[in-house]
Order: sequence, then C-alpha cells, then structure tokens
Amino acid sequence: MSEQSSPDAHVLVADDDQAIRQLICTIMRRERLEADCVADGLEAIELLKTKEYAVILLDLMMPRLDGFGVIEYLKQNPPQHKPLVLVVTAYADQKFKQVDPDIVAGVLRKPFEIFDIGSLVRLCAKGFDDQIPGQLSASTDRAIREFARLHDVRGYDKN
Repeated sequence: MSEQSSPDAHVLVADDDQAIRQLICTIMRRERLEADCVADGLEAIELLKTKEYAVILLDLMMPRLDGFGVIEYLKQNPPQHKPLVLVVTAYADQKFKQVDPDIVAGVLRKPFEIFDIGSLVRLCAKGFDDQIPGQLSASTDRAIREFARLHDVRGYDKN
C-alpha cells in the first residue's frame, strides 16, 4: 500500500512536448514547488493513484491517454483534496470547451507567459502573496487575467 502525501505545494505537469514539460517544471522549481513531470495521461494517472497534488497542469493532446482521459479519471476517482486543474493547450476554443468545468478550473493557451504561469501556480498551490494578485491581474496573457478575475484574486466581484 502506498503512502499518500499532502498536496501542499505539489504540482503535477503532464505534457508530451519535452521542451514545454521541462520549461514548466523548471518554472515550478524556481517557484519552490515540488513538481512531478510526465509525458502522457497514463503516467499522470499512475502518479494520481499514489500522490495528491495541489495543482495539475494538463495538456489535452498527449499520446496513449490524452488530457480528457485524465479529467475523466479525476471525475470518476476524486482525490481526497481536490486539486486545481489548469489545462494548458494550443487547441482552438471549441475543443477545450468540452472539458468538465467541475474538474477544470481554467484554461491557459499555449504559448503562455513564463513569469505569469509561475506566479499563477504558486498562488494556487501556496496561497496569496501580496504581489501575486496584482501581477496576475496585469498580465499580458488574457487567459491569466480572466482566471484572476474569475477566481477573485484581487477582491473583484465575480459577477
């Protein structure tokens, strides 16, 4: 029987593009977050069976099992501590609208702002830092600004 770890500041990165996966994992380490990095959905599910995560960065298009399969796994096997799932994708608007909003908190489009994704994940994994909400709200990435607005990171009214 495997021991489950606390999801505090643990991040799972699932992306089949080695360069993007390495970049995101390097960003997570610079943000002082523990990151497990895998190349496909099957590897992600194997880790999800033994470990809990605060944040999951999930590519939708991967070999063997895609991101939609991982989302379905999370829906059928909800972890004790619900992770914040962020889809990182190059898909057009219509395709990623099929993700389950009960599982997926937000969608970030590739290419993404390196600085912003680090701050966003650190905020989601560790909580607020006085500077992060302002940085996210001023991001040049529309998806990150929208995520910040929807999740009320500066005290905005969500309506």
